[in-house]
Amino acid sequence: MVSLFVISTYWSADAFNFMLDMTSVTALLPYLLVAGYGVIVARRGIGYEPNDSERGMDQIIAWIAVVYTLFMFVAAGLKYVLLVAVLFVPGTLILYFWARREQRAKFFTPVELIVFGVTVLAGIAGTIGLLTGTITP
Repeated sequence: MVSLFVISTYWSADAFNFMLDMTSVTALLPYLLVAGYGVIVARRGIGYEPNDSERGMDQIIAWIAVVYTLFMFVAAGLKYVLLVAVLFVPGTLILYFWARREQRAKFFTPVELIVFGVTVLAGIAGTIGLLTGTITP
């Protein structure tokens, strides 16, 4: 799938900037997930002493990171977010399910299922946009 995106840059008016934008947006999802995990860790007190005064500040910083990353998704533009979703869905369908099956683990928690569902919907919207010409590389 990634190879198809790289090949599609041949027809792009500005291939370098397109790939630069794609790599920037691709990095945002891991940032969002890490920031969200930071919120969870600080809220639950995982790894903190019982009366640790830094926990509140860490939670504030984690929430700022979540809001900032969400803002960066908006700033990146819907086109690139949908194109990145087109890249993430096949990898998730194949590699994630394969790894979870090998570990004999539950495929999704309820929150993970919601995140996956949103990603699949975005991937479908991106694919339709590519096929209809609404989204162009």
